[in-house]
Amino acid sequence: MSFPNVTAEPIGAHGVPPDLSALLRGLGVAFGDKAAVTDREHGLSFAALDLAADQWSAGLRAASLGPGSHVGLLAANGPEWLAVAFGVWRAGATLVPISTFATARELRQVLVHADVDLLVATPRLRSHDYLQVLEEIGPLPRLREVVLLAPEHSRFLVASRFLRAGPLAAESQSPESIACILYTSGTTGEPKGVMLSHRAILSTIAPTAERSGLTPSDSLLSTLPLFWVAGLVIRALPTLATGCELILVPTFTADAVVDILRRHRPTGIHLRPPQVREVLAHPAFEASLLANVRRGGGRIAWYSPPLDLDDARFVTGYGMTETAGYVVALDWRDPPVERRSGFGAALPGVELRIVDQSGQTCAPGQAGEIRVRAPGLFTGYYKQPRGTGLDADGFFMTGDLGWLGAESGPLHFTGRSKDLLRVKGINVSPMEIESVLTSHPSVEAAYVVGLPPDGLEQRLVALIVAKQGLWVSEEELRAIAAAELSHYKRPECYIAIMADEVALSSTSKPRRAHLADLARARLAK
Repeated sequence: MSFPNVTAEPIGAHGVPPDLSALLRGLGVAFGDKAAVTDREHGLSFAALDLAADQWSAGLRAASLGPGSHVGLLAANGPEWLAVAFGVWRAGATLVPISTFATARELRQVLVHADVDLLVATPRLRSHDYLQVLEEIGPLPRLREVVLLAPEHSRFLVASRFLRAGPLAAESQSPESIACILYTSGTTGEPKGVMLSHRAILSTIAPTAERSGLTPSDSLLSTLPLFWVAGLVIRALPTLATGCELILVPTFTADAVVDILRRHRPTGIHLRPPQVREVLAHPAFEASLLANVRRGGGRIAWYSPPLDLDDARFVTGYGMTETAGYVVALDWRDPPVERRSGFGAALPGVELRIVDQSGQTCAPGQAGEIRVRAPGLFTGYYKQPRGTGLDADGFFMTGDLGWLGAESGPLHFTGRSKDLLRVKGINVSPMEIESVLTSHPSVEAAYVVGLPPDGLEQRLVALIVAKQGLWVSEEELRAIAAAELSHYKRPECYIAIMADEVALSSTSKPRRAHLADLARARLAK
């Protein structure tokens, strides 16, 4: 597919805009007053979103924030989130989306590591009081000011005073300039800042949009957080690129989703599996609320029986933050049998390689580590040496396991990375959780595993070794986890074990497979 353009001639090579700001400008011209993004309270047309981006860009540039500046964004899903993001890109600055699940410790960690110059934030969301959290964090080395998406507060600037009249000429920038620094869990327990260029993101938007089957006559409901690659690059940007209306849920509740389904009757939907179960089990849910749905993200089987398995065409794929979203993805035109369990064909320009433990390329049908070289490949990890995570040929070493049915696919995924766990579609580092739990004065060691061990979705279980002669209460451990870890990183179960129950490898490292078996056996009792 080609992107809408502001002129008769294509913008950039093959009609691809040079940056994300130009993408929105073209959409504003092409679709004008058509609804672009809405939530339960208000919405913006494509032209209004473009104008709002102008205003944010002008405000940022008036504050001397442009190329080289890092702007953090801590806010709920909604039209204003996207207006800020496009304004940052139009000013030539780099966006740092921040998880709204972050605790004070996690927020400070990102603000400091990402060298955030200015933070745009909502004062409160759910049980989080971000004003209080920012007070607790105190002054930071590079953070100059905070802009609130809310009524005035004495210590911070307010969005209405920060915005400037537009439009202004967009800041000229290279397609290779960094559009986003997205934070993802690292195997060492420290979050990693994945740098994605405008070119990398744009390279995945068009093919993802084309495979979705969405059109300007559609409207799609999404609950995926915009601060993660799945919500922003896999879902939001490709949806807008088709001219489809994007309906966002500021914070997920089954009540909110059922209400939006009743009021908007979307033709597309994209929820995470646990959310689907909650919505279908809601007392007010009825099958007629999905009567218009024909497109979406995920597996259609999640919604069975309310949705017609033959009529609705859902797509999913395989990808990650380091590849700016999908590297392989289904197409809405693929046959039902393939969409039921497959991951689809590779996106244009994507190279897949399966490598065994010795580093040799595996033959078709042979399992090994999945490695990827693609147009959407990240520029690098912020503040880490260039080439970190890549092999000698420039392939990203995913750590995931799989095999190819032929030289170029299809890709069959068989297991998660041995070092990362998967919870609600999110990578989680067991070492980060273990570090928090061992801060308890009575804990000698903590081991966190995911069950089932090779599942696409896992539940977290913590195995706790107490110091000799001491006792650890589960309530105290849960309190520490609640204070220091985002909710999806908190273990569901805590199991007390003895130190001699931990099997060690030849290098004296705990055997995580054995620990998972131990946790499963204890839970079975």
